[in-house]
Amino acid sequence: MVCVSLTGIYGQQVQQSARQSRNVAEILGLTREEAGKCGTSAITYAFTHFQQLSFETKSRLIAAMQRTERQKSRLSPSGRFRIHYDTTGTDAPALITHTLNAERVPNTVEQFVDSVAFYFDYAWKLEIDTMQYTAPPVDGVQGGGPEYDVYISDLPSELFGQTSFDTNPVDGQRYTTYIDVDNDFLGYRTPGIDGLRITAAHEFFHAIQVGSYAYWGSDRWFMELTAVWMEHNGFPGIHDYWFDLPLYFQRFAGLPFNTSVFGGYERSVWAHYLTKRFGRDILRDIWGGMKQAPVLSSMAAVLPRYGTTFESEYALFSDWNYYTADRADPLRYYDEGKNYPRLSANVSTTFGGSSASVSGSLYPLSTQYYEIALSADTLTAVVANINLKGASDPAPSKTDVRLTLSASNVQPPFQKVAKGLGLNFSTSDMSQWRLLYLLSSTRANANMAPDPSPNPLRLSRDATLVLPIQDVTQGPGDLFFLNGALELVYSHQYQVRQTFGASYIDIPASDLRSAVATGVYFVVARCGDREFKWKVAIIQ
Repeated sequence: MVCVSLTGIYGQQVQQSARQSRNVAEILGLTREEAGKCGTSAITYAFTHFQQLSFETKSRLIAAMQRTERQKSRLSPSGRFRIHYDTTGTDAPALITHTLNAERVPNTVEQFVDSVAFYFDYAWKLEIDTMQYTAPPVDGVQGGGPEYDVYISDLPSELFGQTSFDTNPVDGQRYTTYIDVDNDFLGYRTPGIDGLRITAAHEFFHAIQVGSYAYWGSDRWFMELTAVWMEHNGFPGIHDYWFDLPLYFQRFAGLPFNTSVFGGYERSVWAHYLTKRFGRDILRDIWGGMKQAPVLSSMAAVLPRYGTTFESEYALFSDWNYYTADRADPLRYYDEGKNYPRLSANVSTTFGGSSASVSGSLYPLSTQYYEIALSADTLTAVVANINLKGASDPAPSKTDVRLTLSASNVQPPFQKVAKGLGLNFSTSDMSQWRLLYLLSSTRANANMAPDPSPNPLRLSRDATLVLPIQDVTQGPGDLFFLNGALELVYSHQYQVRQTFGASYIDIPASDLRSAVATGVYFVVARCGDREFKWKVAIIQ
Protein backbone atom coordinates (compact mmCIF):
# COMPACT_ATOMS: atom_id res chain seq x y z
CA MET A 1 0.00 0.00 0.00
CA VAL A 2 3.04 2.27 0.28
CA CYS A 3 3.93 4.17 -2.87
CA VAL A 4 7.17 6.10 -3.35
CA SER A 5 7.57 9.15 -5.55
CA LEU A 6 10.37 8.31 -7.96
CA THR A 7 10.72 11.64 -9.73
CA GLY A 8 13.61 12.84 -7.61
CA ILE A 9 15.44 9.54 -8.00
CA TYR A 10 15.19 9.68 -11.77
CA GLY A 11 15.71 13.44 -11.99
CA GLN A 12 13.02 14.35 -14.52
CA GLN A 13 9.26 14.66 -14.91
CA VAL A 14 7.36 12.44 -17.34
CA GLN A 15 3.76 13.18 -18.24
CA GLN A 16 1.21 10.58 -17.19
CA SER A 17 0.35 8.34 -20.13
CA ALA A 18 -2.36 5.75 -20.54
CA ARG A 19 -4.62 4.83 -17.66
CA GLN A 20 -3.03 1.39 -17.22
CA SER A 21 0.36 3.02 -16.48
CA ARG A 22 -0.90 3.78 -12.95
CA ASN A 23 -0.77 0.09 -12.07
CA VAL A 24 2.77 -0.26 -10.79
CA ALA A 25 2.49 -4.03 -10.35
CA GLU A 26 1.49 -4.33 -14.00
CA ILE A 27 4.42 -2.15 -15.08
CA LEU A 28 6.84 -4.38 -13.16
CA GLY A 29 5.18 -7.60 -14.29
CA LEU A 30 4.26 -8.66 -10.75
CA THR A 31 1.34 -10.91 -9.89
CA ARG A 32 -1.53 -9.80 -7.66
CA GLU A 33 -0.19 -12.09 -4.95
CA GLU A 34 3.26 -10.49 -5.10
CA ALA A 35 1.83 -6.96 -5.11
CA GLY A 36 -0.93 -7.35 -2.53
CA LYS A 37 -4.25 -5.55 -2.41
CA CYS A 38 -2.56 -2.16 -2.43
CA GLY A 39 0.62 -2.69 -4.40
CA THR A 40 3.09 -2.42 -1.55
CA SER A 41 5.51 -4.97 -2.86
CA ALA A 42 5.35 -3.46 -6.33
CA ILE A 43 6.08 0.06 -5.13
CA THR A 44 8.85 -0.87 -2.73
CA TYR A 45 10.36 -3.15 -5.36
CA ALA A 46 10.41 -0.18 -7.75
CA PHE A 47 11.93 2.05 -5.09
CA THR A 48 14.67 -0.44 -4.22
CA HIS A 49 15.54 -1.57 -7.76
CA PHE A 50 14.88 1.64 -9.69
CA GLN A 51 18.40 2.06 -11.04
CA GLN A 52 18.40 -1.51 -12.42
CA LEU A 53 15.21 -1.01 -14.44
CA SER A 54 15.05 -0.19 -18.15
CA PHE A 55 14.57 3.39 -19.36
CA GLU A 56 11.06 2.57 -20.58
CA THR A 57 10.07 1.01 -17.23
CA LYS A 58 11.50 3.97 -15.32
CA SER A 59 9.51 6.38 -17.49
CA ARG A 60 6.27 4.48 -16.99
CA LEU A 61 6.86 4.29 -13.22
CA ILE A 62 7.49 8.01 -12.94
CA ALA A 63 4.31 8.71 -14.88
CA ALA A 64 2.40 6.42 -12.54
CA MET A 65 3.67 8.16 -9.42
CA GLN A 66 2.84 11.82 -10.06
CA ARG A 67 0.50 13.90 -7.96
CA THR A 68 -2.40 14.42 -10.37
CA GLU A 69 -4.22 17.75 -10.27
CA ARG A 70 -7.94 17.52 -9.67
CA GLN A 71 -10.77 19.89 -10.64
CA LYS A 72 -11.68 20.77 -7.06
CA SER A 73 -10.48 20.46 -3.48
CA ARG A 74 -11.95 21.13 -0.06
CA LEU A 75 -10.99 20.71 3.57
CA SER A 76 -12.30 18.05 5.92
CA PRO A 77 -14.38 19.29 8.89
CA SER A 78 -11.32 19.21 11.16
CA GLY A 79 -9.28 21.23 8.66
CA ARG A 80 -6.50 18.63 8.79
CA PHE A 81 -7.11 17.05 5.38
CA ARG A 82 -7.48 18.57 1.91
CA ILE A 83 -9.55 16.29 -0.35
CA HIS A 84 -8.77 16.60 -4.07
CA TYR A 85 -11.38 15.34 -6.55
CA ASP A 86 -12.96 15.68 -9.99
CA THR A 87 -16.66 16.31 -10.58
CA THR A 88 -16.59 14.92 -14.13
CA GLY A 89 -14.55 12.32 -15.96
CA THR A 90 -13.18 8.89 -15.07
CA ASP A 91 -11.80 9.99 -11.68
CA ALA A 92 -15.06 11.52 -10.47
CA PRO A 93 -16.27 9.65 -7.36
CA ALA A 94 -19.69 8.20 -6.61
CA LEU A 95 -21.54 6.18 -4.03
CA ILE A 96 -22.67 2.71 -5.11
CA THR A 97 -25.89 0.77 -4.61
CA HIS A 98 -26.10 -2.05 -2.08
CA THR A 99 -27.50 -4.59 -4.53
CA LEU A 100 -26.31 -7.89 -5.96
CA ASN A 101 -25.29 -6.12 -9.15
CA ALA A 102 -24.03 -2.92 -7.58
CA GLU A 103 -23.67 0.20 -9.69
CA ARG A 104 -22.66 3.82 -9.28
CA VAL A 105 -25.32 6.25 -8.07
CA PRO A 106 -25.52 9.38 -10.27
CA ASN A 107 -24.93 12.84 -8.78
CA THR A 108 -23.28 11.62 -5.58
CA VAL A 109 -19.83 13.19 -6.04
CA GLU A 110 -20.10 15.51 -3.06
CA GLN A 111 -21.61 12.83 -0.82
CA PHE A 112 -18.64 10.56 -1.53
CA VAL A 113 -16.23 13.43 -0.79
CA ASP A 114 -18.10 14.04 2.48
CA SER A 115 -17.45 10.41 3.41
CA VAL A 116 -13.76 10.62 2.53
CA ALA A 117 -13.37 13.74 4.68
CA PHE A 118 -15.28 12.18 7.58
CA TYR A 119 -13.36 8.89 7.65
CA PHE A 120 -9.93 10.48 7.38
CA ASP A 121 -10.83 12.77 10.27
CA TYR A 122 -11.95 9.63 12.10
CA ALA A 123 -8.60 7.96 11.34
CA TRP A 124 -6.77 10.96 12.83
CA LYS A 125 -8.87 10.85 16.01
CA LEU A 126 -8.29 7.11 16.40
CA GLU A 127 -4.62 6.83 15.56
CA ILE A 128 -3.25 10.11 16.92
CA ASP A 129 -5.69 11.42 19.54
CA THR A 130 -6.68 8.04 21.03
CA MET A 131 -3.82 5.65 20.29
CA GLN A 132 -1.18 8.37 20.74
CA TYR A 133 0.86 7.86 17.57
CA THR A 134 2.78 10.92 16.38
CA ALA A 135 1.11 12.96 13.61
CA PRO A 136 2.82 12.88 10.19
CA PRO A 137 4.80 15.97 9.11
CA VAL A 138 3.25 18.61 6.87
CA ASP A 139 4.39 18.90 3.24
CA GLY A 140 4.56 22.69 2.99
CA VAL A 141 2.54 24.10 0.10
CA GLN A 142 2.30 20.91 -1.95
CA GLY A 143 -1.32 20.27 -2.81
CA GLY A 144 -2.17 23.92 -2.09
CA GLY A 145 -1.44 24.15 1.62
CA PRO A 146 -0.05 22.45 4.74
CA GLU A 147 -3.05 20.14 5.15
CA TYR A 148 -2.59 16.44 4.51
CA ASP A 149 -3.53 15.71 0.88
CA VAL A 150 -5.93 12.94 -0.12
CA TYR A 151 -6.63 12.40 -3.83
CA ILE A 152 -9.70 10.55 -5.08
CA SER A 153 -8.73 8.53 -8.16
CA ASP A 154 -10.05 5.79 -10.39
CA LEU A 155 -7.43 3.31 -9.25
CA PRO A 156 -6.69 -0.01 -10.99
CA SER A 157 -9.10 -2.81 -10.14
CA GLU A 158 -8.94 -3.97 -6.51
CA LEU A 159 -6.31 -1.37 -5.59
CA PHE A 160 -7.91 0.15 -2.49
CA GLY A 161 -5.48 3.03 -2.03
CA GLN A 162 -1.84 4.02 -1.90
CA THR A 163 0.36 6.24 0.22
CA SER A 164 3.07 7.90 -1.86
CA PHE A 165 6.34 9.20 -0.47
CA ASP A 166 7.55 12.64 -1.50
CA THR A 167 11.13 12.38 -2.73
CA ASN A 168 13.22 14.22 -0.16
CA PRO A 169 13.27 12.77 3.38
CA VAL A 170 12.27 15.01 6.27
CA ASP A 171 15.23 13.57 8.14
CA GLY A 172 16.91 10.19 8.03
CA GLN A 173 14.25 7.59 7.26
CA ARG A 174 11.16 9.85 7.45
CA TYR A 175 9.17 11.23 4.51
CA THR A 176 6.16 13.45 3.84
CA THR A 177 3.41 11.60 1.99
CA TYR A 178 0.09 11.92 0.23
CA ILE A 179 -2.71 9.39 -0.27
CA ASP A 180 -4.83 8.17 -3.19
CA VAL A 181 -8.10 6.33 -2.56
CA ASP A 182 -10.38 4.69 -5.07
CA ASN A 183 -13.32 6.72 -6.33
CA ASP A 184 -16.13 4.22 -5.69
CA PHE A 185 -14.81 0.79 -4.53
CA LEU A 186 -17.18 -0.77 -7.05
CA GLY A 187 -16.63 -4.52 -7.48
CA TYR A 188 -14.12 -4.74 -4.59
CA ARG A 189 -14.00 -7.64 -2.15
CA THR A 190 -15.05 -5.10 0.50
CA PRO A 191 -17.08 -2.68 -1.61
CA GLY A 192 -18.41 0.84 -1.27
CA ILE A 193 -18.16 2.85 1.94
CA ASP A 194 -16.84 -0.12 3.95
CA GLY A 195 -13.91 -0.27 1.54
CA LEU A 196 -13.36 3.47 2.05
CA ARG A 197 -13.52 3.13 5.84
CA ILE A 198 -10.77 0.52 6.14
CA THR A 199 -8.67 2.26 3.48
CA ALA A 200 -8.68 5.52 5.43
CA ALA A 201 -7.51 3.74 8.61
CA HIS A 202 -4.93 1.68 6.71
CA GLU A 203 -3.47 4.41 4.51
CA PHE A 204 -3.28 7.08 7.19
CA PHE A 205 -1.37 4.65 9.37
CA HIS A 206 1.16 4.32 6.54
CA ALA A 207 1.48 8.11 6.56
CA ILE A 208 2.21 7.95 10.28
CA GLN A 209 4.68 5.08 9.88
CA VAL A 210 6.92 6.70 7.26
CA GLY A 211 6.34 10.29 8.34
CA SER A 212 6.74 10.01 12.10
CA TYR A 213 8.75 6.83 12.65
CA ALA A 214 10.88 5.31 9.87
CA TYR A 215 10.85 3.66 6.47
CA TRP A 216 13.08 0.59 6.22
CA GLY A 217 12.79 -1.03 2.82
CA SER A 218 13.23 -4.52 4.26
CA ASP A 219 10.29 -4.05 6.63
CA ARG A 220 7.42 -3.42 4.22
CA TRP A 221 5.81 -6.66 5.42
CA PHE A 222 5.57 -5.21 8.93
CA MET A 223 4.23 -1.91 7.62
CA GLU A 224 1.42 -3.81 5.93
CA LEU A 225 0.57 -6.20 8.73
CA THR A 226 0.25 -3.35 11.23
CA ALA A 227 -1.76 -1.22 8.79
CA VAL A 228 -4.17 -4.13 8.27
CA TRP A 229 -4.38 -4.50 12.05
CA MET A 230 -5.22 -0.78 12.26
CA GLU A 231 -8.24 -1.37 10.02
CA HIS A 232 -9.58 -3.73 12.69
CA ASN A 233 -8.98 -1.16 15.44
CA GLY A 234 -11.05 1.39 13.58
CA PHE A 235 -13.76 -0.90 12.24
CA PRO A 236 -13.88 -4.25 14.10
CA GLY A 237 -17.07 -5.20 12.28
CA ILE A 238 -15.37 -5.14 8.86
CA HIS A 239 -13.31 -8.25 8.18
CA ASP A 240 -11.45 -7.55 4.98
CA TYR A 241 -8.29 -9.03 6.51
CA TRP A 242 -9.91 -12.48 6.50
CA PHE A 243 -9.47 -12.58 2.71
CA ASP A 244 -5.67 -12.66 3.08
CA LEU A 245 -5.37 -15.23 5.87
CA PRO A 246 -5.37 -18.36 3.65
CA LEU A 247 -1.94 -17.28 2.40
CA TYR A 248 -0.62 -17.55 5.95
CA PHE A 249 -2.45 -20.55 7.36
CA GLN A 250 -2.34 -22.70 4.24
CA ARG A 251 0.73 -21.64 2.24
CA PHE A 252 3.21 -19.78 4.45
CA ALA A 253 4.70 -22.61 6.55
CA GLY A 254 8.44 -22.95 6.05
CA LEU A 255 9.00 -19.39 4.81
CA PRO A 256 11.03 -16.90 6.86
CA PHE A 257 8.68 -14.79 8.96
CA ASN A 258 10.31 -11.60 7.62
CA THR A 259 10.03 -12.61 3.97
CA SER A 260 8.71 -10.31 1.26
CA VAL A 261 7.38 -13.21 -0.85
CA PHE A 262 3.88 -12.19 0.23
CA GLY A 263 2.87 -8.62 0.93
CA GLY A 264 2.53 -8.86 4.71
CA TYR A 265 -1.27 -8.52 4.85
CA GLU A 266 -1.56 -12.23 5.66
CA ARG A 267 0.66 -11.78 8.73
CA SER A 268 -1.65 -9.32 10.48
CA VAL A 269 -2.33 -12.19 12.89
CA TRP A 270 1.07 -11.40 14.48
CA ALA A 271 -0.29 -7.99 15.50
CA HIS A 272 -3.47 -9.60 16.83
CA TYR A 273 -1.34 -12.07 18.78
CA LEU A 274 0.88 -9.38 20.35
CA THR A 275 -1.99 -7.09 21.29
CA LYS A 276 -4.04 -9.86 22.88
CA ARG A 277 -0.99 -10.87 24.93
CA PHE A 278 0.26 -7.41 25.91
CA GLY A 279 -2.21 -4.70 24.85
CA ARG A 280 -2.12 -2.54 21.75
CA ASP A 281 0.51 -0.07 23.03
CA ILE A 282 3.18 -2.68 22.32
CA LEU A 283 2.94 -1.96 18.59
CA ARG A 284 3.43 1.74 19.17
CA ASP A 285 6.52 0.89 21.23
CA ILE A 286 7.85 -1.28 18.40
CA TRP A 287 7.30 1.53 15.89
CA GLY A 288 9.08 3.88 18.28
CA GLY A 289 12.06 1.54 18.35
CA MET A 290 12.12 1.52 14.56
CA LYS A 291 13.32 5.11 14.55
CA GLN A 292 16.73 3.64 15.38
CA ALA A 293 16.65 0.12 13.88
CA PRO A 294 14.63 -2.20 11.62
CA VAL A 295 11.71 -4.14 13.00
CA LEU A 296 13.41 -7.38 14.07
CA SER A 297 15.91 -5.42 16.17
CA SER A 298 13.15 -3.23 17.56
CA MET A 299 11.00 -6.19 18.61
CA ALA A 300 14.01 -7.87 20.22
CA ALA A 301 14.57 -4.70 22.27
CA VAL A 302 10.93 -3.95 23.15
CA LEU A 303 9.61 -7.37 24.23
CA PRO A 304 11.92 -7.70 27.29
CA ARG A 305 10.17 -4.60 28.68
CA TYR A 306 7.04 -6.75 28.70
CA GLY A 307 8.78 -9.55 30.57
CA THR A 308 9.50 -11.80 27.61
CA THR A 309 11.70 -12.21 24.53
CA PHE A 310 11.06 -12.16 20.81
CA GLU A 311 12.21 -15.77 20.54
CA SER A 312 9.73 -16.95 23.19
CA GLU A 313 6.86 -15.03 21.62
CA TYR A 314 7.58 -16.24 18.10
CA ALA A 315 7.54 -19.83 19.38
CA LEU A 316 4.28 -19.34 21.27
CA PHE A 317 2.76 -17.57 18.24
CA SER A 318 3.57 -20.67 16.19
CA ASP A 319 1.56 -22.68 18.72
CA TRP A 320 -1.42 -20.26 18.56
CA ASN A 321 -1.70 -20.73 14.81
CA TYR A 322 -2.74 -24.35 15.33
CA TYR A 323 -5.90 -23.19 17.13
CA THR A 324 -8.11 -21.80 14.36
CA ALA A 325 -11.30 -22.87 12.56
CA ASP A 326 -12.75 -25.93 14.37
CA ARG A 327 -9.83 -25.87 16.86
CA ALA A 328 -10.42 -22.23 17.83
CA ASP A 329 -10.52 -21.16 21.48
CA PRO A 330 -11.27 -17.40 21.63
CA LEU A 331 -10.58 -17.21 25.36
CA ARG A 332 -6.99 -18.50 25.08
CA TYR A 333 -6.10 -17.68 21.50
CA TYR A 334 -7.35 -15.42 18.67
CA ASP A 335 -10.64 -13.64 19.33
CA GLU A 336 -11.84 -14.34 15.80
CA GLY A 337 -9.93 -17.59 15.32
CA LYS A 338 -13.04 -19.60 14.41
CA ASN A 339 -13.22 -17.51 11.23
CA TYR A 340 -9.58 -18.10 10.31
CA PRO A 341 -8.58 -20.92 7.94
CA ARG A 342 -7.55 -24.23 9.46
CA LEU A 343 -3.78 -24.55 9.59
CA SER A 344 -2.40 -26.80 6.87
CA ALA A 345 0.63 -28.93 7.72
CA ASN A 346 3.20 -28.62 4.96
CA VAL A 347 4.69 -32.13 5.46
CA SER A 348 2.67 -35.27 6.26
CA THR A 349 3.54 -38.92 6.78
CA THR A 350 2.05 -42.07 8.34
CA PHE A 351 3.31 -44.03 11.36
CA GLY A 352 3.29 -47.69 10.40
CA GLY A 353 3.71 -49.11 13.89
CA SER A 354 7.47 -49.13 14.36
CA SER A 355 8.83 -45.79 13.14
CA ALA A 356 8.25 -42.80 10.87
CA SER A 357 10.43 -39.86 10.04
CA VAL A 358 10.30 -36.53 8.22
CA SER A 359 13.17 -34.27 7.29
CA GLY A 360 13.82 -30.98 5.59
CA SER A 361 15.82 -27.77 5.49
CA LEU A 362 14.43 -24.74 7.31
CA TYR A 363 15.11 -21.02 7.17
CA PRO A 364 15.95 -18.94 10.26
CA LEU A 365 12.78 -17.57 11.87
CA SER A 366 10.44 -20.01 10.18
CA THR A 367 7.97 -22.61 11.40
CA GLN A 368 7.26 -26.05 9.97
CA TYR A 369 4.19 -28.10 10.85
CA TYR A 370 4.88 -31.82 10.47
CA GLU A 371 1.85 -34.09 10.62
CA ILE A 372 2.18 -37.79 11.47
CA ALA A 373 -0.93 -39.96 11.11
CA LEU A 374 -1.26 -42.61 13.85
CA SER A 375 -3.69 -45.52 13.83
CA ALA A 376 -6.45 -43.56 15.57
CA ASP A 377 -5.05 -40.07 15.99
CA THR A 378 -2.78 -37.47 14.40
CA LEU A 379 0.37 -36.00 15.90
CA THR A 380 1.39 -32.51 14.79
CA ALA A 381 4.94 -31.36 15.43
CA VAL A 382 5.31 -27.58 15.63
CA VAL A 383 8.96 -26.91 14.78
CA ALA A 384 9.96 -23.26 15.21
CA ASN A 385 13.37 -21.86 14.33
CA ILE A 386 14.12 -18.87 16.57
CA ASN A 387 17.43 -17.84 14.99
CA LEU A 388 16.84 -14.09 15.00
CA LYS A 389 20.41 -13.24 13.99
CA GLY A 390 20.26 -15.58 11.02
CA ALA A 391 16.95 -14.08 9.91
CA SER A 392 18.60 -10.65 9.69
CA ASP A 393 21.11 -11.93 7.14
CA PRO A 394 20.26 -10.72 3.59
CA ALA A 395 20.99 -14.26 2.33
CA PRO A 396 19.90 -16.59 5.18
CA SER A 397 21.12 -20.19 5.19
CA LYS A 398 18.82 -23.15 5.72
CA THR A 399 19.43 -25.75 8.44
CA ASP A 400 18.79 -29.48 8.03
CA VAL A 401 16.43 -31.13 10.52
CA ARG A 402 15.02 -34.61 11.04
CA LEU A 403 12.11 -35.73 13.19
CA THR A 404 11.72 -39.43 14.05
CA LEU A 405 8.77 -41.08 15.80
CA SER A 406 9.49 -44.55 17.12
CA ALA A 407 7.93 -47.21 19.32
CA SER A 408 11.32 -48.41 20.59
CA ASN A 409 15.05 -47.69 20.42
CA VAL A 410 14.58 -43.94 20.13
CA GLN A 411 17.88 -42.12 19.91
CA PRO A 412 18.35 -39.48 22.62
CA PRO A 413 17.58 -36.73 23.11
CA PHE A 414 13.88 -37.50 22.77
CA GLN A 415 10.51 -36.66 24.28
CA LYS A 416 7.98 -39.24 25.39
CA VAL A 417 4.64 -38.62 23.76
CA ALA A 418 1.20 -40.18 24.00
CA LYS A 419 0.64 -43.85 23.24
CA GLY A 420 4.08 -44.83 24.50
CA LEU A 421 5.97 -43.38 21.57
CA GLY A 422 9.18 -41.38 21.55
CA LEU A 423 10.04 -38.42 19.31
CA ASN A 424 13.60 -37.50 18.43
CA PHE A 425 14.46 -34.18 16.81
CA SER A 426 17.95 -33.84 15.40
CA THR A 427 19.72 -30.80 13.97
CA SER A 428 23.08 -29.04 14.23
CA ASP A 429 22.25 -26.54 17.00
CA MET A 430 19.35 -27.38 19.31
CA SER A 431 19.48 -23.96 20.99
CA GLN A 432 17.98 -22.38 17.86
CA TRP A 433 14.80 -24.49 17.94
CA ARG A 434 11.58 -24.73 19.92
CA LEU A 435 9.40 -27.84 19.62
CA LEU A 436 5.82 -28.64 20.52
CA TYR A 437 3.95 -31.87 19.85
CA LEU A 438 0.14 -31.80 19.68
CA LEU A 439 -2.48 -34.56 19.42
CA SER A 440 -5.57 -33.91 17.29
CA SER A 441 -7.84 -35.89 19.64
CA THR A 442 -7.11 -33.68 22.63
CA ARG A 443 -5.72 -30.58 20.85
CA ALA A 444 -3.23 -30.51 23.70
CA ASN A 445 0.45 -31.06 24.31
CA ALA A 446 1.34 -34.67 23.54
CA ASN A 447 4.32 -34.68 25.91
CA MET A 448 3.44 -37.33 28.47
CA ALA A 449 5.14 -35.96 31.58
CA PRO A 450 7.34 -33.06 32.68
CA ASP A 451 10.41 -35.25 33.04
CA PRO A 452 14.07 -34.43 32.47
CA SER A 453 15.24 -35.21 28.98
CA PRO A 454 17.18 -37.19 28.03
CA ASN A 455 17.20 -39.59 30.94
CA PRO A 456 19.66 -41.28 31.07
CA LEU A 457 22.00 -38.47 30.07
CA ARG A 458 24.95 -39.81 28.06
CA LEU A 459 27.67 -37.21 28.49
CA SER A 460 29.72 -38.55 25.59
CA ARG A 461 27.04 -37.88 22.99
CA ASP A 462 24.18 -35.79 24.45
CA ALA A 463 24.53 -32.01 24.26
CA THR A 464 22.06 -30.81 26.90
CA LEU A 465 20.03 -31.94 29.89
CA VAL A 466 16.62 -30.23 29.78
CA LEU A 467 14.72 -29.77 33.07
CA PRO A 468 11.03 -28.74 32.97
CA ILE A 469 10.11 -25.92 35.38
CA GLN A 470 6.45 -25.26 36.16
CA ASP A 471 4.92 -21.83 36.92
CA VAL A 472 8.21 -19.96 36.54
CA THR A 473 8.46 -17.65 33.51
CA GLN A 474 11.94 -16.15 33.76
CA GLY A 475 14.93 -15.43 35.94
CA PRO A 476 17.76 -17.57 37.32
CA GLY A 477 17.53 -21.07 38.72
CA ASP A 478 20.06 -22.56 41.17
CA LEU A 479 20.91 -26.18 40.26
CA PHE A 480 22.31 -28.81 42.66
CA PHE A 481 23.43 -32.38 41.87
CA LEU A 482 23.61 -34.75 44.86
CA ASN A 483 24.87 -38.35 44.83
CA GLY A 484 23.25 -41.35 46.53
CA ALA A 485 24.76 -40.32 49.88
CA LEU A 486 23.15 -36.87 49.43
CA GLU A 487 26.57 -35.24 49.01
CA LEU A 488 26.72 -32.15 46.80
CA VAL A 489 28.85 -32.90 43.73
CA TYR A 490 27.93 -29.97 41.44
CA SER A 491 26.04 -26.66 41.63
CA HIS A 492 25.59 -23.75 39.26
CA GLN A 493 23.08 -21.04 38.29
CA TYR A 494 21.24 -21.19 34.94
CA GLN A 495 18.59 -19.01 33.31
CA VAL A 496 15.00 -20.19 32.81
CA ARG A 497 13.80 -20.14 29.20
CA GLN A 498 10.27 -20.32 27.82
CA THR A 499 9.02 -22.40 24.89
CA PHE A 500 5.36 -22.45 23.83
CA GLY A 501 4.33 -21.18 27.25
CA ALA A 502 6.32 -23.84 29.16
CA SER A 503 9.55 -23.16 31.07
CA TYR A 504 12.82 -25.07 31.09
CA ILE A 505 16.39 -24.95 32.35
CA ASP A 506 19.09 -26.19 29.97
CA ILE A 507 22.28 -27.67 31.42
CA PRO A 508 25.09 -28.18 28.88
CA ALA A 509 26.51 -31.68 29.14
CA SER A 510 29.99 -30.13 28.91
CA ASP A 511 29.40 -28.53 32.35
CA LEU A 512 28.94 -31.98 33.91
CA ARG A 513 31.61 -34.10 32.22
CA SER A 514 34.38 -33.25 34.67
CA ALA A 515 32.09 -32.85 37.70
CA VAL A 516 30.07 -36.07 37.93
CA ALA A 517 30.75 -39.77 37.47
CA THR A 518 28.44 -42.45 36.08
CA GLY A 519 25.54 -42.98 38.47
CA VAL A 520 22.10 -41.86 39.58
CA TYR A 521 21.78 -38.35 41.02
CA PHE A 522 19.21 -36.29 42.81
CA VAL A 523 18.81 -33.00 40.94
CA VAL A 524 17.31 -29.98 42.72
CA ALA A 525 16.35 -26.68 41.10
CA ARG A 526 15.45 -23.58 43.15
CA CYS A 527 13.77 -20.71 41.30
CA GLY A 528 12.77 -17.97 43.72
CA ASP A 529 10.53 -19.63 46.29
CA ARG A 530 9.89 -22.66 44.08
CA GLU A 531 11.82 -25.95 44.36
CA PHE A 532 11.84 -28.88 41.93
CA LYS A 533 13.39 -32.36 42.34
CA TRP A 534 14.21 -35.21 39.95
CA LYS A 535 16.26 -38.37 39.66
CA VAL A 536 18.61 -38.41 36.66
CA ALA A 537 20.85 -41.22 35.49
CA ILE A 538 24.19 -40.03 34.10
CA ILE A 539 26.51 -42.11 31.94
CA GLN A 540 30.00 -40.82 31.19
